[in-house]
Order: sequence, then C-alpha cells, then structure tokens
Amino acid sequence: MLRAVDINSPDKVMSEVLRERIVKGKNPNTREFLILLNDEEVGLLIYEDSGHPQSFIYEIFVLRDARKGGIGTWILSQAERVATELRRTSICLTARSLYQDELSDEDLVSWYEKQGYIRNSVERNRLEKALSIPPEL
Repeated sequence: MLRAVDINSPDKVMSEVLRERIVKGKNPNTREFLILLNDEEVGLLIYEDSGHPQSFIYEIFVLRDARKGGIGTWILSQAERVATELRRTSICLTARSLYQDELSDEDLVSWYEKQGYIRNSVERNRLEKALSIPPEL
C-alpha cells in the first residue's frame, strides 16, 4: 500500500538518495512528502505553494528499484490532491529528468502530457494542468 508522509526532518529519512533530494529541494514554501510502499521508502514529492492560485511541483522522485510500477503516477495524483485541497486553480512543473540515460526530458514531458498536463508555448519543459475545485460546503 502506498502512502505519503509529511517529512518533518530529512534526518529521519533512511535512504541517502532521498535525503539528498529533500535537502536540495527544501525551501520555506515547500512541503516534503516521503512516499512509502508497505512501509519501505520508495520516493518523494516536493510540493511548492506560495499562496497564489497556482501551485508548483518542485520534484517527484522515485528510487530506481521502484520505478515502472505506477508510483510516479500515484505521487502526481497526491500533488494534485494537495493543490485541490488548498483550492488552487492549477498546478505546474518543469519537467527535467535526473537520469538522462534512462529517460530524456522530452520523454518525461510526454508522460506528463498523458497525465493531462499542457506544455507551455514559451518554455518547452514547463507544463500546467487546470484543476477542478469542488464548491465549499
């Protein structure tokens, strides 16, 4: 079972690779989530929000051994859920592959487009998705 856990301190993350990614991506506007599969660390989400109508996915990262199992898609859905809960009208990201030997930036952009993201006409690797915000009760 997959679950996302808020990270209070990178020091508690067991994976050196994930801990390094968290430290590099952390800033005052981010929330970091450790992704667990059956209580094993498999990835992370760094979600950035500065209170605007639009949110930003700073990073989605899945450990090499856990890739190709739908975890990235699940993490993306969690970022969209957080943005919707914050009543953001859209979410955007810049698609950059950390492992060009496995996945090019263009391949990553294509994957995001399949998830409903639209490429920015000016910045080729920047994508955005409109979000449906349910009415408040």
